[in-house]
Amino acid sequence: MSRQLLYDLNGNNRGQLKAFLDTFQGEPRIAWYPSCGTDFRALLYLHPSFSALNPATQQEPQSPDFFLYTDYYPWQYSNFLNEPIIYSDDRTIVVVESIEQLPRLNLSLHEEIVHFPEGSNTTDHALFLRIRIDSNKLGSITFPVLYAFAENEEFYCRKLIPNDSKLSHIIHVRYGGGCGGGGNASGIWLLNVLEQLQCEMFITDNHHYWQQGDINALDLCPHIPKESLVQMESIRTVRSVSWSGHGDVTWYVIV
Repeated sequence: MSRQLLYDLNGNNRGQLKAFLDTFQGEPRIAWYPSCGTDFRALLYLHPSFSALNPATQQEPQSPDFFLYTDYYPWQYSNFLNEPIIYSDDRTIVVVESIEQLPRLNLSLHEEIVHFPEGSNTTDHALFLRIRIDSNKLGSITFPVLYAFAENEEFYCRKLIPNDSKLSHIIHVRYGGGCGGGGNASGIWLLNVLEQLQCEMFITDNHHYWQQGDINALDLCPHIPKESLVQMESIRTVRSVSWSGHGDVTWYVIV
């Protein structure tokens, strides 16, 4: 389940992620943000303080305890790996409080899905981060984040499925498909795995349609079901061009 996945990614490390797992009671609720890039705003948008200021139309699932980020990250430079303060304006400051190197992932890249199958020096590494966000509206928020620099589809097929992973939230915002990123997929294949991952909430900018990369993903990963059978109900929509270049972002409860 969730804990099993994190133990697998931690390997034999005896650092901060191991300490988190040793002290956390039960199964952590994990929010997965594939094709996340350097976007840490999801930590704000999925926090209970945000929900309190932006009530849903019906009761929503409990907020996540932990964030899982995946992106194969073909770029050579990253401010959140080199600078403690990775974003700052008059309303919000995002700080990396700590960082731990985890074992290599040993995952592949596929030219059928990504634009740059050679990756970068960062690709195939994994980090455990403590991210703090100071917001003038929501106060100070800190979350544990595991960032796996990997192709989303490969990570799903070779890490999430073998570990019988359960993810409470999946975030689909600014997903690849040429949106300033390095992929041939829009991420619509995520709709097909919501039931398999026992997902409770899907947050999306609704910019998803079948691209060649999504179709190729079905062939490369037999664990992705060929169709989606889940039913979803919208409970909140935020007009947030600043979060998604495609406009509104909607929270859907899986029913």
